[in-house]
Amino acid sequence: MKILLLDGNSLTYRAFFALPTDMATASGQVTNAVYGFTSMLINLIKDHQPDSVVVAFDRPEPTFRHETVPTYKATRNEAPDILRQQMGLVREVIDVLGIPSLEAAGFEADDIIATLAERVQDSGDELVIVTGDRDTYQLVHDPSIKVLYNRRGVSDYALYDEAGILERTGVTPALYPQYAALRGDPSDNLPGVPGVGEKTAAKLISTYGGLDGIFAHLDEQTPKLRASLAEHEQQVRTNLDVMLLRRDAPCDVDLASLAWGPQDLAEVKRLFDFLEFRSLWDRLREVLDAADAPPSGGEVLHAELTRTTSEADAASALRAPAELHVAGGWTGEPGRSPLLGVAVVTDAGTGDVAWVPAELLATATVQAALADGRPVRAHDAKALMRSLLAIGVDLRGLVLDTALAAYLLDPGQATYRIGDVLSRYTGDRLADEGPPEGQLDFGGDGGSEAQSVSCDALAVARVAPALVDALDAQGMRQLYDDIENPLVRVLARMEDVGVGVDVGELRRLHDRLTEECRRLTQEVFRVAGREFNLNSTPQLRQLLFDERGLTPQKRTKTGFSTDAASLERLRDQWPEFIDPLLAYREVEKLRSTYGEGLLAEVAADGRIHATFNQTVARTGRLSSDKPNLHNIPVRSDEGRQFRRAFVPQPGCELLIADYNQIELRCIAHLAEDPGLIEAFTSGRDIHTATASRVFSVEPADVTIRMRSTAKMVSYGLAYGMEAYGLGQRLNIPTEEAAVILDAYFEAFPNVKAYMERTVKEARMRGYTETLFGRRRPIPELASDNYRIRQAGERQAMNAGIQGLAADIFKVALIRLDEALESGSFASRLILQVHDEVLVEVAPEEAKPVGDLTVDVMRHAADLRVPLEVNRTFGASWADAKE
Repeated sequence: MKILLLDGNSLTYRAFFALPTDMATASGQVTNAVYGFTSMLINLIKDHQPDSVVVAFDRPEPTFRHETVPTYKATRNEAPDILRQQMGLVREVIDVLGIPSLEAAGFEADDIIATLAERVQDSGDELVIVTGDRDTYQLVHDPSIKVLYNRRGVSDYALYDEAGILERTGVTPALYPQYAALRGDPSDNLPGVPGVGEKTAAKLISTYGGLDGIFAHLDEQTPKLRASLAEHEQQVRTNLDVMLLRRDAPCDVDLASLAWGPQDLAEVKRLFDFLEFRSLWDRLREVLDAADAPPSGGEVLHAELTRTTSEADAASALRAPAELHVAGGWTGEPGRSPLLGVAVVTDAGTGDVAWVPAELLATATVQAALADGRPVRAHDAKALMRSLLAIGVDLRGLVLDTALAAYLLDPGQATYRIGDVLSRYTGDRLADEGPPEGQLDFGGDGGSEAQSVSCDALAVARVAPALVDALDAQGMRQLYDDIENPLVRVLARMEDVGVGVDVGELRRLHDRLTEECRRLTQEVFRVAGREFNLNSTPQLRQLLFDERGLTPQKRTKTGFSTDAASLERLRDQWPEFIDPLLAYREVEKLRSTYGEGLLAEVAADGRIHATFNQTVARTGRLSSDKPNLHNIPVRSDEGRQFRRAFVPQPGCELLIADYNQIELRCIAHLAEDPGLIEAFTSGRDIHTATASRVFSVEPADVTIRMRSTAKMVSYGLAYGMEAYGLGQRLNIPTEEAAVILDAYFEAFPNVKAYMERTVKEARMRGYTETLFGRRRPIPELASDNYRIRQAGERQAMNAGIQGLAADIFKVALIRLDEALESGSFASRLILQVHDEVLVEVAPEEAKPVGDLTVDVMRHAADLRVPLEVNRTFGASWADAKE
């Protein structure tokens, strides 16, 4: 009889820390630990074909070990809430699979395992202990007992017999507890002998046969080792007592009766469906050879497509459903190329979908049917809204964008394709998802395009209820309804309007940068004494390090680095070469990215119509591309010149309104720090007030350098900056930066408390949450890699601040657009960049629109400190900013 004996707690912990904590069901139940454990279990059963499977668990009560060593395991971090919540689910999986579980008050799982191993050793059965705890090495006994040790993750195992333990540790299984007692176990807070690591411990045990022999021959050791052993003998003896596994745990079971197997596959299926373990269910069916068990996959969606051929047919099809579930098809990129047509679900139950081709979308009756205000659901609705706006249709009735809802529920995904969203939240699958989005096939009569888009529309209808339920379950329904959903139309209108461009100015900038690149190239060649490819890293390395003999600053995977930071540090070694090279790089980037890039994006109407993204940044911030207008340079004089090319339509002017220090105001509100709140509410310069408190001087005595340092600290904290980062920014040693940070936290103690509290809560819950309910999972906090964990802590610190600022700005955009529209103003929103909005202001509307904009933005949220807004007008973006 072959028995698999699993250490339930050990394997669950390993699974939890191996898989990201953003693994969750649609309802928000985190499942990484139970998923990893179940996956391990299925693989173990498949690979080892056991007759019996048993799982041993720890209990929460103290054991004799805690009585022997009161500080036993005292240094272990408390298990995160999201791990403790899953232990019950792990037990449910075990129970429903018919696997016995054992536990005993006052004993650890290892003691239960040792007790059962003792019985197996005498029974002739074969036992494989599966664990991530090395204490079980002492139980290995040929040929009946082996340890399958989980080294890391959910699939990296090593199977040890007696020879394997000897090779791995240098001692036999019987001597392993004495070896471990010498070495100590930091994870259990059992210190070993200082200076005695694994190799030394193994050598001592092998030489003298155990602890008694070692302590009887202390005179044979070096003076330092002899003293260390003698001083810590009692600690070692105590370690041994604690590390020896007990073989008398109360587990009165008959091993022969521990055969496993689910009694009710329907119950197993129900649990796996609840946990959304669709792939695991299929793997389990295979292991069980349960051909009669239902597959995990749901329905394969097939759209029953009807093509409309007349204006009347198309209008009738669009008016048929009480709610519109629609999808668009394009000749190229969605929203940025001509529409092929629109699919609308006429009966979700039967899969009936009507296809309305582009030529019919241009008719008045069809447009009226589309824009009659009925509830609309779509996937990536903004692209469809933008295309319909271009032909005169304002799709106002959006109630659910399935891509946007999926993003809110899991903001860490790279993409949100409708087929993936459908599969995750319903288990259904698309019959044919067709070619990649935006790449429709023109090889036939258009049938494949219409069929594919129709399946997308049907998928929207099927997945919508599950997404709404998931938003409700995670407490994000109001965030979606009040902020994200209405913002879709605002952004679609901004994309449709676009921003005006002075093409002549752009060309002049491009030509000037091209000439400057040519001049700098010749200067670099002159100093180098020969020509080479300035954009070739290998050629530059050869020149700098091989020929010139400069001292490299850092090594990359392919060789010494030639990035900007490394070149800056090389400047003193060859300034006449490094300076023009760095200047060339900056100018060439401006020329190619903005000189050529912006010119290529100017549409026939003389405006740039960028795309604004709601589903990219995990913090909730908006981004833009094609082109990235958020990245127009502002730090260099040359870069700022590009803003002169952005202009309003003739007769209008640009209004620029941006929040003043919104991140710092969010910090003051969230931290409830009286010092920061007083500084903001008093109307004083916040950076001077901060510097005054940090450097303990009167405001009048604050120097420019003090103010600059305080400003850098304040903004750095919004991004989770630590002493090292501050030191890099200020070009000072990390120790000096740490003193400044400490002074800041002493001046504003609630800020430090907020940062620490935020990290702790995120670690326990697995995510951060803004005041508006936006969640951001941070799986990095559960990583066993220190650097990754540190990055997770920085993300946790800034997520609430950045997320709140993003939510406030989105509210302001929505309310401003509504106010301009309801007030029948001719002025219109044309662009947003970070915390800044650009409004194209019609003649005679400057004062009312300017006052309205500031008022709306100031009242977008009710914080403990006032929201302040800067407002300027100009004939170009640059003029308004100067």
